Amino acid sequence: MRKIIRTMSSLVAGCLLVVTGVGAPVRASADRGVRETAYSLAPFGGIRLYRPDGQPRATALFLSGDGGWNAGTAAMARDLANRGLLVAGVSTPTLMRTLERQRDRCIDPNYALVALSRDVQHRAGVHAYMKPIIIGYSAGATVAYASLAQWPNGAYRAVLSLGFSADIPGKKPWCSAPGFRAHAIAKPARGWLFAPNRQINLPWIVVQGQRDTVVDFAAARRFVAQVPHARLIDLPQGDHDFADRARWMPRVMAALAPMLNRVDAANVDDLPLNIVTPAPRATHDDRMAVIYSGDGGWVGLDRDIAGQLAAKGIPVVGIDSLSYFWSQRTPAGAGQDLRRIIAAYSARWDRPRVMLIGYSFGADALPAIMGTLDPQTRDQIASLSLLGLGPTADFQFHLASWLNLDSAQAQPTVPAIIRLRDVPIRCIRGTLEQDSACPAIPRGLATQIVVPGGHHFDRNAALLANIVLNPASRQRV
Repeated sequence: MRKIIRTMSSLVAGCLLVVTGVGAPVRASADRGVRETAYSLAPFGGIRLYRPDGQPRATALFLSGDGGWNAGTAAMARDLANRGLLVAGVSTPTLMRTLERQRDRCIDPNYALVALSRDVQHRAGVHAYMKPIIIGYSAGATVAYASLAQWPNGAYRAVLSLGFSADIPGKKPWCSAPGFRAHAIAKPARGWLFAPNRQINLPWIVVQGQRDTVVDFAAARRFVAQVPHARLIDLPQGDHDFADRARWMPRVMAALAPMLNRVDAANVDDLPLNIVTPAPRATHDDRMAVIYSGDGGWVGLDRDIAGQLAAKGIPVVGIDSLSYFWSQRTPAGAGQDLRRIIAAYSARWDRPRVMLIGYSFGADALPAIMGTLDPQTRDQIASLSLLGLGPTADFQFHLASWLNLDSAQAQPTVPAIIRLRDVPIRCIRGTLEQDSACPAIPRGLATQIVVPGGHHFDRNAALLANIVLNPASRQRV
């Protein structure tokens, strides 16, 4: 626990908001072309954006300490931008006061975090969406961990905490989540004490100075040891201000290097691919799967379906739709990319037959994409499964996409499906879905399957994987 709980009026666990965009220029940094801008974003106050020269290697959302965004955090942000990161700086006290005043019954900053990360990268003109790295210093380090602990499989590349302690002042409770625990404390100030979440599946890097007199080094070390995928970088001569960046920044960048290099993505024309391979199979199956994710990216139901398929011996190429469709695509161009993916991985895995699967945004786009495939590639398609199909398809994300509004370029999905008469099609919808396009598909063109739940199908990935693999086991509706 903190030796001195830092006084932050109304500071509760909170939200790391980052935004980047075109704002009033602050300075043209002499540091290798780093550009700095500042602007206000209600209700979070001032935002500082640090843009590297050229396309960024990663996006970082930087939460300040309880002193707000000041010269110390600005220096750290510039150093990160010099190393190729797009950095958005936020005042943690301002954010926490806002969260404390909001009417929500509990705190979960992650939805706002993801939405703002998208907004930041749109404003900055990033070519393809990058999952953000969350960085927090001092009080922000605690908020960074708490956000990760609430979303242990969240939409982040990694989380970095500089000067971490497990406690933070505040009144409003935190929202419950798997493996997440926050205990109310009364001394030395009213607040919350977080416990290690043993379900975390993302990298958490903690940088801690052994001479820190504000937070307890030994307590932090014990805490980190209980968190999966956590790593402690200890600084024998380090204190709480982290002013000697030459002592710790190279070690941090070395730890972040795999995230910057996107080692989880296959190198097929720089497409945002996620590869899920099964354990050595006992029986031969000649199928592989290609899954187009929903608009949330490769983080939820689509990823879980891939895991279920891999457990049954089916290797999967997952396409992160949020990243892939970040820039304008066409059905023909996307079809060429799909052809290359199939050619590369069907040969690599010796799997000549391909199951195409799309969820939500991916389901909407996939019929038009498949319609552009050459005959040889079409012959490899064993089935097309559309989960959560909507009436229209877009080929680029717009802000309207997150509001379920059609863009001017939206195309109807059913005509594209009608043109696919040479492949088994399954249209899977939830009992509670109101705008599914499945009922609009002409009779006899697709097997329609209704399962419990709404658009997320009660997150029953195991059921959906079984349907995709064995449609005959499900009743046609």
